[in-house]
Amino acid sequence: MSSSAARTRPTRHGLVGTCRLVGVLAIAIAGCASYEPRPLDPQRSLTEFSARRLDSAAMHDAVELLLPSATASWPPLAWDRAQLLAVGLASNRKLEVARAQVQVALAHEISAGETRNPDLTLQSEYARHDPHPWLYGLGLDFLLRSPERKRLEIEFSQLQTSNARWQLLDQVWAVRHALIAALSDREEARQRLDLLQHLAAAQDDLAVIEEERVAAGEDTPADLIVARQARMEITQQQAEARMSMAAAQAALGAALGLPQAALDQAAVSWPDWGAPPAPDRDKLRESREQALLSRSDLAAAIGEYAQAENKLRQAIAQQYPQFQLSPGYYWDHGIAKFPFDVGFTLPLFNRSQGEIAEARAAREVAGQHLLAVQTDIDGDISAAESAEHIARDSATVAARQLTAAQRQREQMELGLRLGAVGGEERIGAEVMVLRAELAWLQSRARLQNARNALEDALRVPLSGPELALAKSSARTDVETSR
Repeated sequence: MSSSAARTRPTRHGLVGTCRLVGVLAIAIAGCASYEPRPLDPQRSLTEFSARRLDSAAMHDAVELLLPSATASWPPLAWDRAQLLAVGLASNRKLEVARAQVQVALAHEISAGETRNPDLTLQSEYARHDPHPWLYGLGLDFLLRSPERKRLEIEFSQLQTSNARWQLLDQVWAVRHALIAALSDREEARQRLDLLQHLAAAQDDLAVIEEERVAAGEDTPADLIVARQARMEITQQQAEARMSMAAAQAALGAALGLPQAALDQAAVSWPDWGAPPAPDRDKLRESREQALLSRSDLAAAIGEYAQAENKLRQAIAQQYPQFQLSPGYYWDHGIAKFPFDVGFTLPLFNRSQGEIAEARAAREVAGQHLLAVQTDIDGDISAAESAEHIARDSATVAARQLTAAQRQREQMELGLRLGAVGGEERIGAEVMVLRAELAWLQSRARLQNARNALEDALRVPLSGPELALAKSSARTDVETSR
């Protein structure tokens, strides 16, 4: 064989190897995911939001998944709490964020379970005066995770997914809380405006009579001033009630994820507002125990503690070296070489004491936070139970006072028919009844707020149409997050 042939062989061999490597890389790249741009258009999203309607076909389909009975007659003549909650669960954007965060956690599970790709190094060299002038080579670096370390990383990602799901359920309840609070405030303001309208009319009648009495010299001008001041106070109360109504309507739209225009003509049905049935003792005890063991925020705190435990175990595992394998192939100026290197860290200066100490401290913080959350839950439930008991007694007293005022009005009506009393006394009795109804309304609002607070503390509805939705909504949110 001539020296020139010997000189060209390694070059040809190197080119063939390079071509094969390029082919392998091309095949690998062909299996890669491609980027698809999805630019956001704020103007378009605003237009789509403004076009949302309660009675749309899309809303019908979304609500039907959660509450099929709500779509039997579409749209409902009057929306109840369960139907509106189904709307909120389907259209509230904060829930969409929480669902997307669950998908992020699920994607992280995939990353944690993957085998890490090796690092590839390509080498080339040309020695001008060497009979075999070319050097071609490649090297691979494999960072090997121990089975225990890989298992811990996968377990940590699974805990993150579990926590994301609990946070999603907590956000579901946050939507419910905002919805019920808005509906309750809206109903109170609506009833208050109605009573104030009747009270204003009665006070106007009293003012007219008082003007006549002052003109006749039967009363002093000071009495007329008192009547007019009472009418001004009613006007101020009406303005405040309208502001409360507007604020409640805005909060309702925010909870449902709908524009205000979509709610202007919506009728709402809440027949037992202000008079929630007394909770069943057995169910209340069971709900309390369940909340103290697995309320969504407590479950999230338990998950955070489990993550801290996992981090500590990972930190302890960091004391031991990770192995790095570096096999390769070289055509070294006519000589084929197959190096195989093994690398690992040497714990000479520390054994991850700092990282372990930080992980232990983080676990302690997570543990204390868990206990604090559990203590707060117990305090919230106890306070809410006490507040409802007091509010129920207060509502009973207000109802008795209203009954007494109504009886006095009946007596005045009888006296008016018999000629024993005048119209002023009859209107005065009507004013007393209306003011007693306002006081009773306020006590019922406090009772309803106390019931809402108790349900918030338990994270479960105790009465009403939402009981049919409670299980299906939680199950659907978990299933759609998978």
